Formats: sequence, structure tokens, C-alpha cells
Amino acid sequence: MLRFPNPGSTIDNFVSVYSAAFERLNGYTVNLDNIVSAVVAANLATSSGYMGEKAVARSTRADRSRDPLYNQLKMYAELFRTLGWLHPIPQSALNFTFTLLGKQVVAAGRDFWPLLEECVLGIVYPTPILTVRGDFDLRPFAFILCVMAACDGHLSRDEMIIGPLSAPSDRGQANLDSVVATIKAARKSAADTNSSVAAVSVARNIQVNTLQNYTRWPIALLRDLGWATRRQARFRDGRKYQTFYLTEKGQALADRVFASVDLRVNDAARLTPEECKALAVVAHFRMLERSGFDIAPVGGRLADAEAVVVPVLERLGTDGRNLLFSPFQSLSLGEIAAAFPVHAQTEQFEEGASRAAVAAAPDGRDDRSHLFVPPNMVAAEEAGSGGPDALRVELNGLLEAHGSIEVAAAVFAEYHARDTQVAFYPLVTHLFQILGYKSDYSRAGVNYQRWDAYVMVDGCALPIEIKSPTEEIMLSTKAVRQALENKVILLSRGGLETRPELASLIVGYRLPNERGEMSNLIDDVFKAFSLRLGVIDLTTLVHLALRAMRDGVSIDDRQLSQLRGFLGV
Repeated sequence: MLRFPNPGSTIDNFVSVYSAAFERLNGYTVNLDNIVSAVVAANLATSSGYMGEKAVARSTRADRSRDPLYNQLKMYAELFRTLGWLHPIPQSALNFTFTLLGKQVVAAGRDFWPLLEECVLGIVYPTPILTVRGDFDLRPFAFILCVMAACDGHLSRDEMIIGPLSAPSDRGQANLDSVVATIKAARKSAADTNSSVAAVSVARNIQVNTLQNYTRWPIALLRDLGWATRRQARFRDGRKYQTFYLTEKGQALADRVFASVDLRVNDAARLTPEECKALAVVAHFRMLERSGFDIAPVGGRLADAEAVVVPVLERLGTDGRNLLFSPFQSLSLGEIAAAFPVHAQTEQFEEGASRAAVAAAPDGRDDRSHLFVPPNMVAAEEAGSGGPDALRVELNGLLEAHGSIEVAAAVFAEYHARDTQVAFYPLVTHLFQILGYKSDYSRAGVNYQRWDAYVMVDGCALPIEIKSPTEEIMLSTKAVRQALENKVILLSRGGLETRPELASLIVGYRLPNERGEMSNLIDDVFKAFSLRLGVIDLTTLVHLALRAMRDGVSIDDRQLSQLRGFLGV
């Protein structure tokens, strides 16, 4: 059975741990102790109730197998390697460098989910980089989705153990049929399922509770990526049990996997070095494109690579867009270095080196950190009581159901991912109303109202440029230019009271993963015209509205009216 370690954190925290290590250590060869220090310094790990250096001191043991922090970060590192974010160096399996793919995850900021999704589908065994117990030819998460789709759309924890995680291979219809037959036989009764799990336990010489623990990380991914939700099903004897049903998104991904061309290590081994190098470039940048990255800057390089692999893609029956192949998770270190050459990373990190010397900031955030602004929330008498009753009821229901503002906001945003202008524009103004602000949207046909909506702060209007998800799922520089136009027209033609120093806002469904172009344009506008442009995505706006309803707080008037850059929670 495939064994996924369980570091014991949410997926959000899992990515935060990687980001903390990356931002401190990128550019160096590091060991597990370096990663422990970086994560503890970011207050993302504790030991014996202590944080910081005391946590490290309390955890450190002469016998490293008994060192809690060391072993927890060892589990993290194993999963980071599985995802292609961390690679061992050729000389030592316990010394690592951070990968370009990992850098791109960090660059995505809070919008890492689409790229994480691609990395999860990219997990495959065997690879030249990973060593696992057992003889597997398996793309586990893609196979889990396919098995769920073939098993009436759902899979329980124990069925995951006896089915896809215990399958030696997922290649071919016969292997899928075999796993489906095993699961359907176990669905006769709870006793049949327990018997099947016990058989795996005996065959692997692993206790049942340990087998179940190996499913915690896979289940967390299925849940947090929005691929599956927990519901009840019935055994054939009528008794109920807990299982995980594919969501609409999960079913769509299962369909995508079925239609994909799945390239494995042994397939890549048949290519010439030049073909392998070019195919890696095509697969990687197409994966970034699916994740919302702007790949226009590498268009020339991508076109050159696609020209080289035309015969390969023709043999595979694909144009490269439906290729299931993640080079950072599939190829050898040498093959990856040939396709994505970087400066040599041979210098060992030394504790005490300054953060400035070792932290290479993600693209778009190198000297633009002033544009990434956390909200300053203050008590507000009107907070939480405005807006339509139906919207507040919807938000309260999500908060009660999920118990977390972060999750409730993400779920709400997912519900509204197909909103058109007709629904999305009023929604934005209603959320500002919940925050205690007067806000309204412009009616179609009123020519002098070029802005989509406005929010009033101290009697002055901040124009809002809105992009619904059906217009563009991720905000672009087009929205920035239109927000500038809104401000100029409002200042020159009037219609609402405003002042030059007040911000012009942009609200859209999602921020782009690569924000360099938007950041540069926002700074250029301020430098040339002293006009402030502020950007807010739907999830952040919903997060603030939920805070207003729960805590009676709102974003500080001064911060909202002076916003320049990206507001993020």
C-alpha cells in the first residue's frame, strides 16, 4: 500500500510551511535542521508548548528518531518531494534544493490552489527522485478520481485502503475493473469492508489504525481542493456509512483524467534527450497555463519546444494541452536541469546568514511588497447589519456549516464562480453594504456612469471596476487600465463627489498568480499621476463581510480610501 505521511496540519498550513522554508532558504542546499529552523522562526511549529529557539532546544535529541520537530519536518519534506517542490541533491538524499515548481507555488500566494491541484494530479510512482516500498506503477490521485467515478461517485476511507492505494498498477481498464470489483464486493456490509481492510493489514504487516492514518493527507486534499465532500451511503445490507462523494469539480477532473494522455517515466525514457527536454518545457508551461499563470512571456520558448516535439505529440495523439505529465515530479535531476537550467545551488546554508542574502522573492513581489496589504479591521457600529437579508443568511449558513471564515469564504466564492455581470455586480455592492458602507452599482445605459459601481467613504465616492468570473476568471491589467479611466472620468466629468487622492477600486473573482504586470502598472500609475488603484478579489471581500457579521468589525475607512495594491487576508 502507498504510504503518505501525515504531518498533522491543514493544507493551507502545509503550503505555509513550504513558503516559510522557501523564503528563508531558497538558493541554498539545505538539510532538515535548516528547514526546522526556518519553520520555527515563522512561528509555524512548536515543541513542548514553546515557540522559537526554545522549541528547537526542547525538541532536539541525540537520537534523531525521537526528535519531534525533526521528524515532523521529515514528513513535510517527503511530501514536498512528492509534489516536486523539493529535490534531493545527487550526493545526499537528506540535502535538498528548492525547485522552480516550488517557487511558482510560493509566487501564487494565497491563490496556490489551482497549481497545487495540478501537482497532486502529477504525483506518480515510480520516479527517479522518489523511493517507495513496493513495486508500483501508479498515478494515485488521478486513479482515486477514476475509481470514485466508477464506484457510483464515491469512496470511503477504508475503500481507499483496499482499492486505489493498494493497487500495484493503474494502467489499463483491467486494473481499474479489478479495483472496482474489490470495492463493490466490500460494500455488501461493514463486516465485509472490515474483513478486506484486515486482509491488507495482514498482508502488509501494518496495523489497521496505521493504514487509516496513511489516508489522512489524501482525504485532506480531496476535501480542501473541493474534489469531494463527506456524505452518507448505504451498504447493501441497508446500514449507513461515511464516504466521500465526488463534487461537480471532482467529476470534471475525473473526466479530464480519463481523456488525458498519461506519460510515465518509462515512456519518457524512450525519447531522445532533446525530445525529453522540449517535452518537459511544453508540459510544465501548459500546466502553469491551466493554473492561471500568464505564460505569454515564455511564448517564444514554448513555441520552440513545441516545434521539437511535434512528432512525439503526434505519436501520443495530443497537442500537449491534455498531457498528464509533470516533469518536476517524473524526470531525473539531470533531465530537469537540462530543461530548466538554473544557477548552481551548491553552497550549503549556514545558520545565521541574513535573510536578505538567502531569500529570493517570488516573481512580481521582489520590490513590490508594499503593494500586498493585509486589512486593518476596526470596530464599526454598522458592520454586519447592512446588505440583503438573504445574503446574510447565506453567509451565516456557510459559517455555521464550516466553522471557519477561511473555508466559508472559499466555498461562497466557489458557489459564485459562474456568476454573470447581472448577479456579480450587485453582489459586490451588497458585500460592501455588509461592511457598513453605502454602495451601489451603475445601471446599464447610463453613459456618464462609466464605473461599474461605487462605495462611499466619508461622503466621497470610490469608483469600482468589476470583473465577473464569466468576463475573466482572473483579473488582468485590462481591469487596472479601466479603473484608471474610471477615476479620470469621475474627476473630469463629475457625477459623484470624490477627491484625486482617493483610491479607484478593482474587484474581481480571483487575483492572477503572476501579479508582476499588474503590480508594475499600479506603481507606474501612482508615479506618473499620483492616483491610487486598489485590488480586491471576491474571497477577500467575502472574508471581510464574514468578519463584519461575526465580530462587528470593518476595514478601516482610511485604509480602504487610500488602498494602493492588493488587499489580502
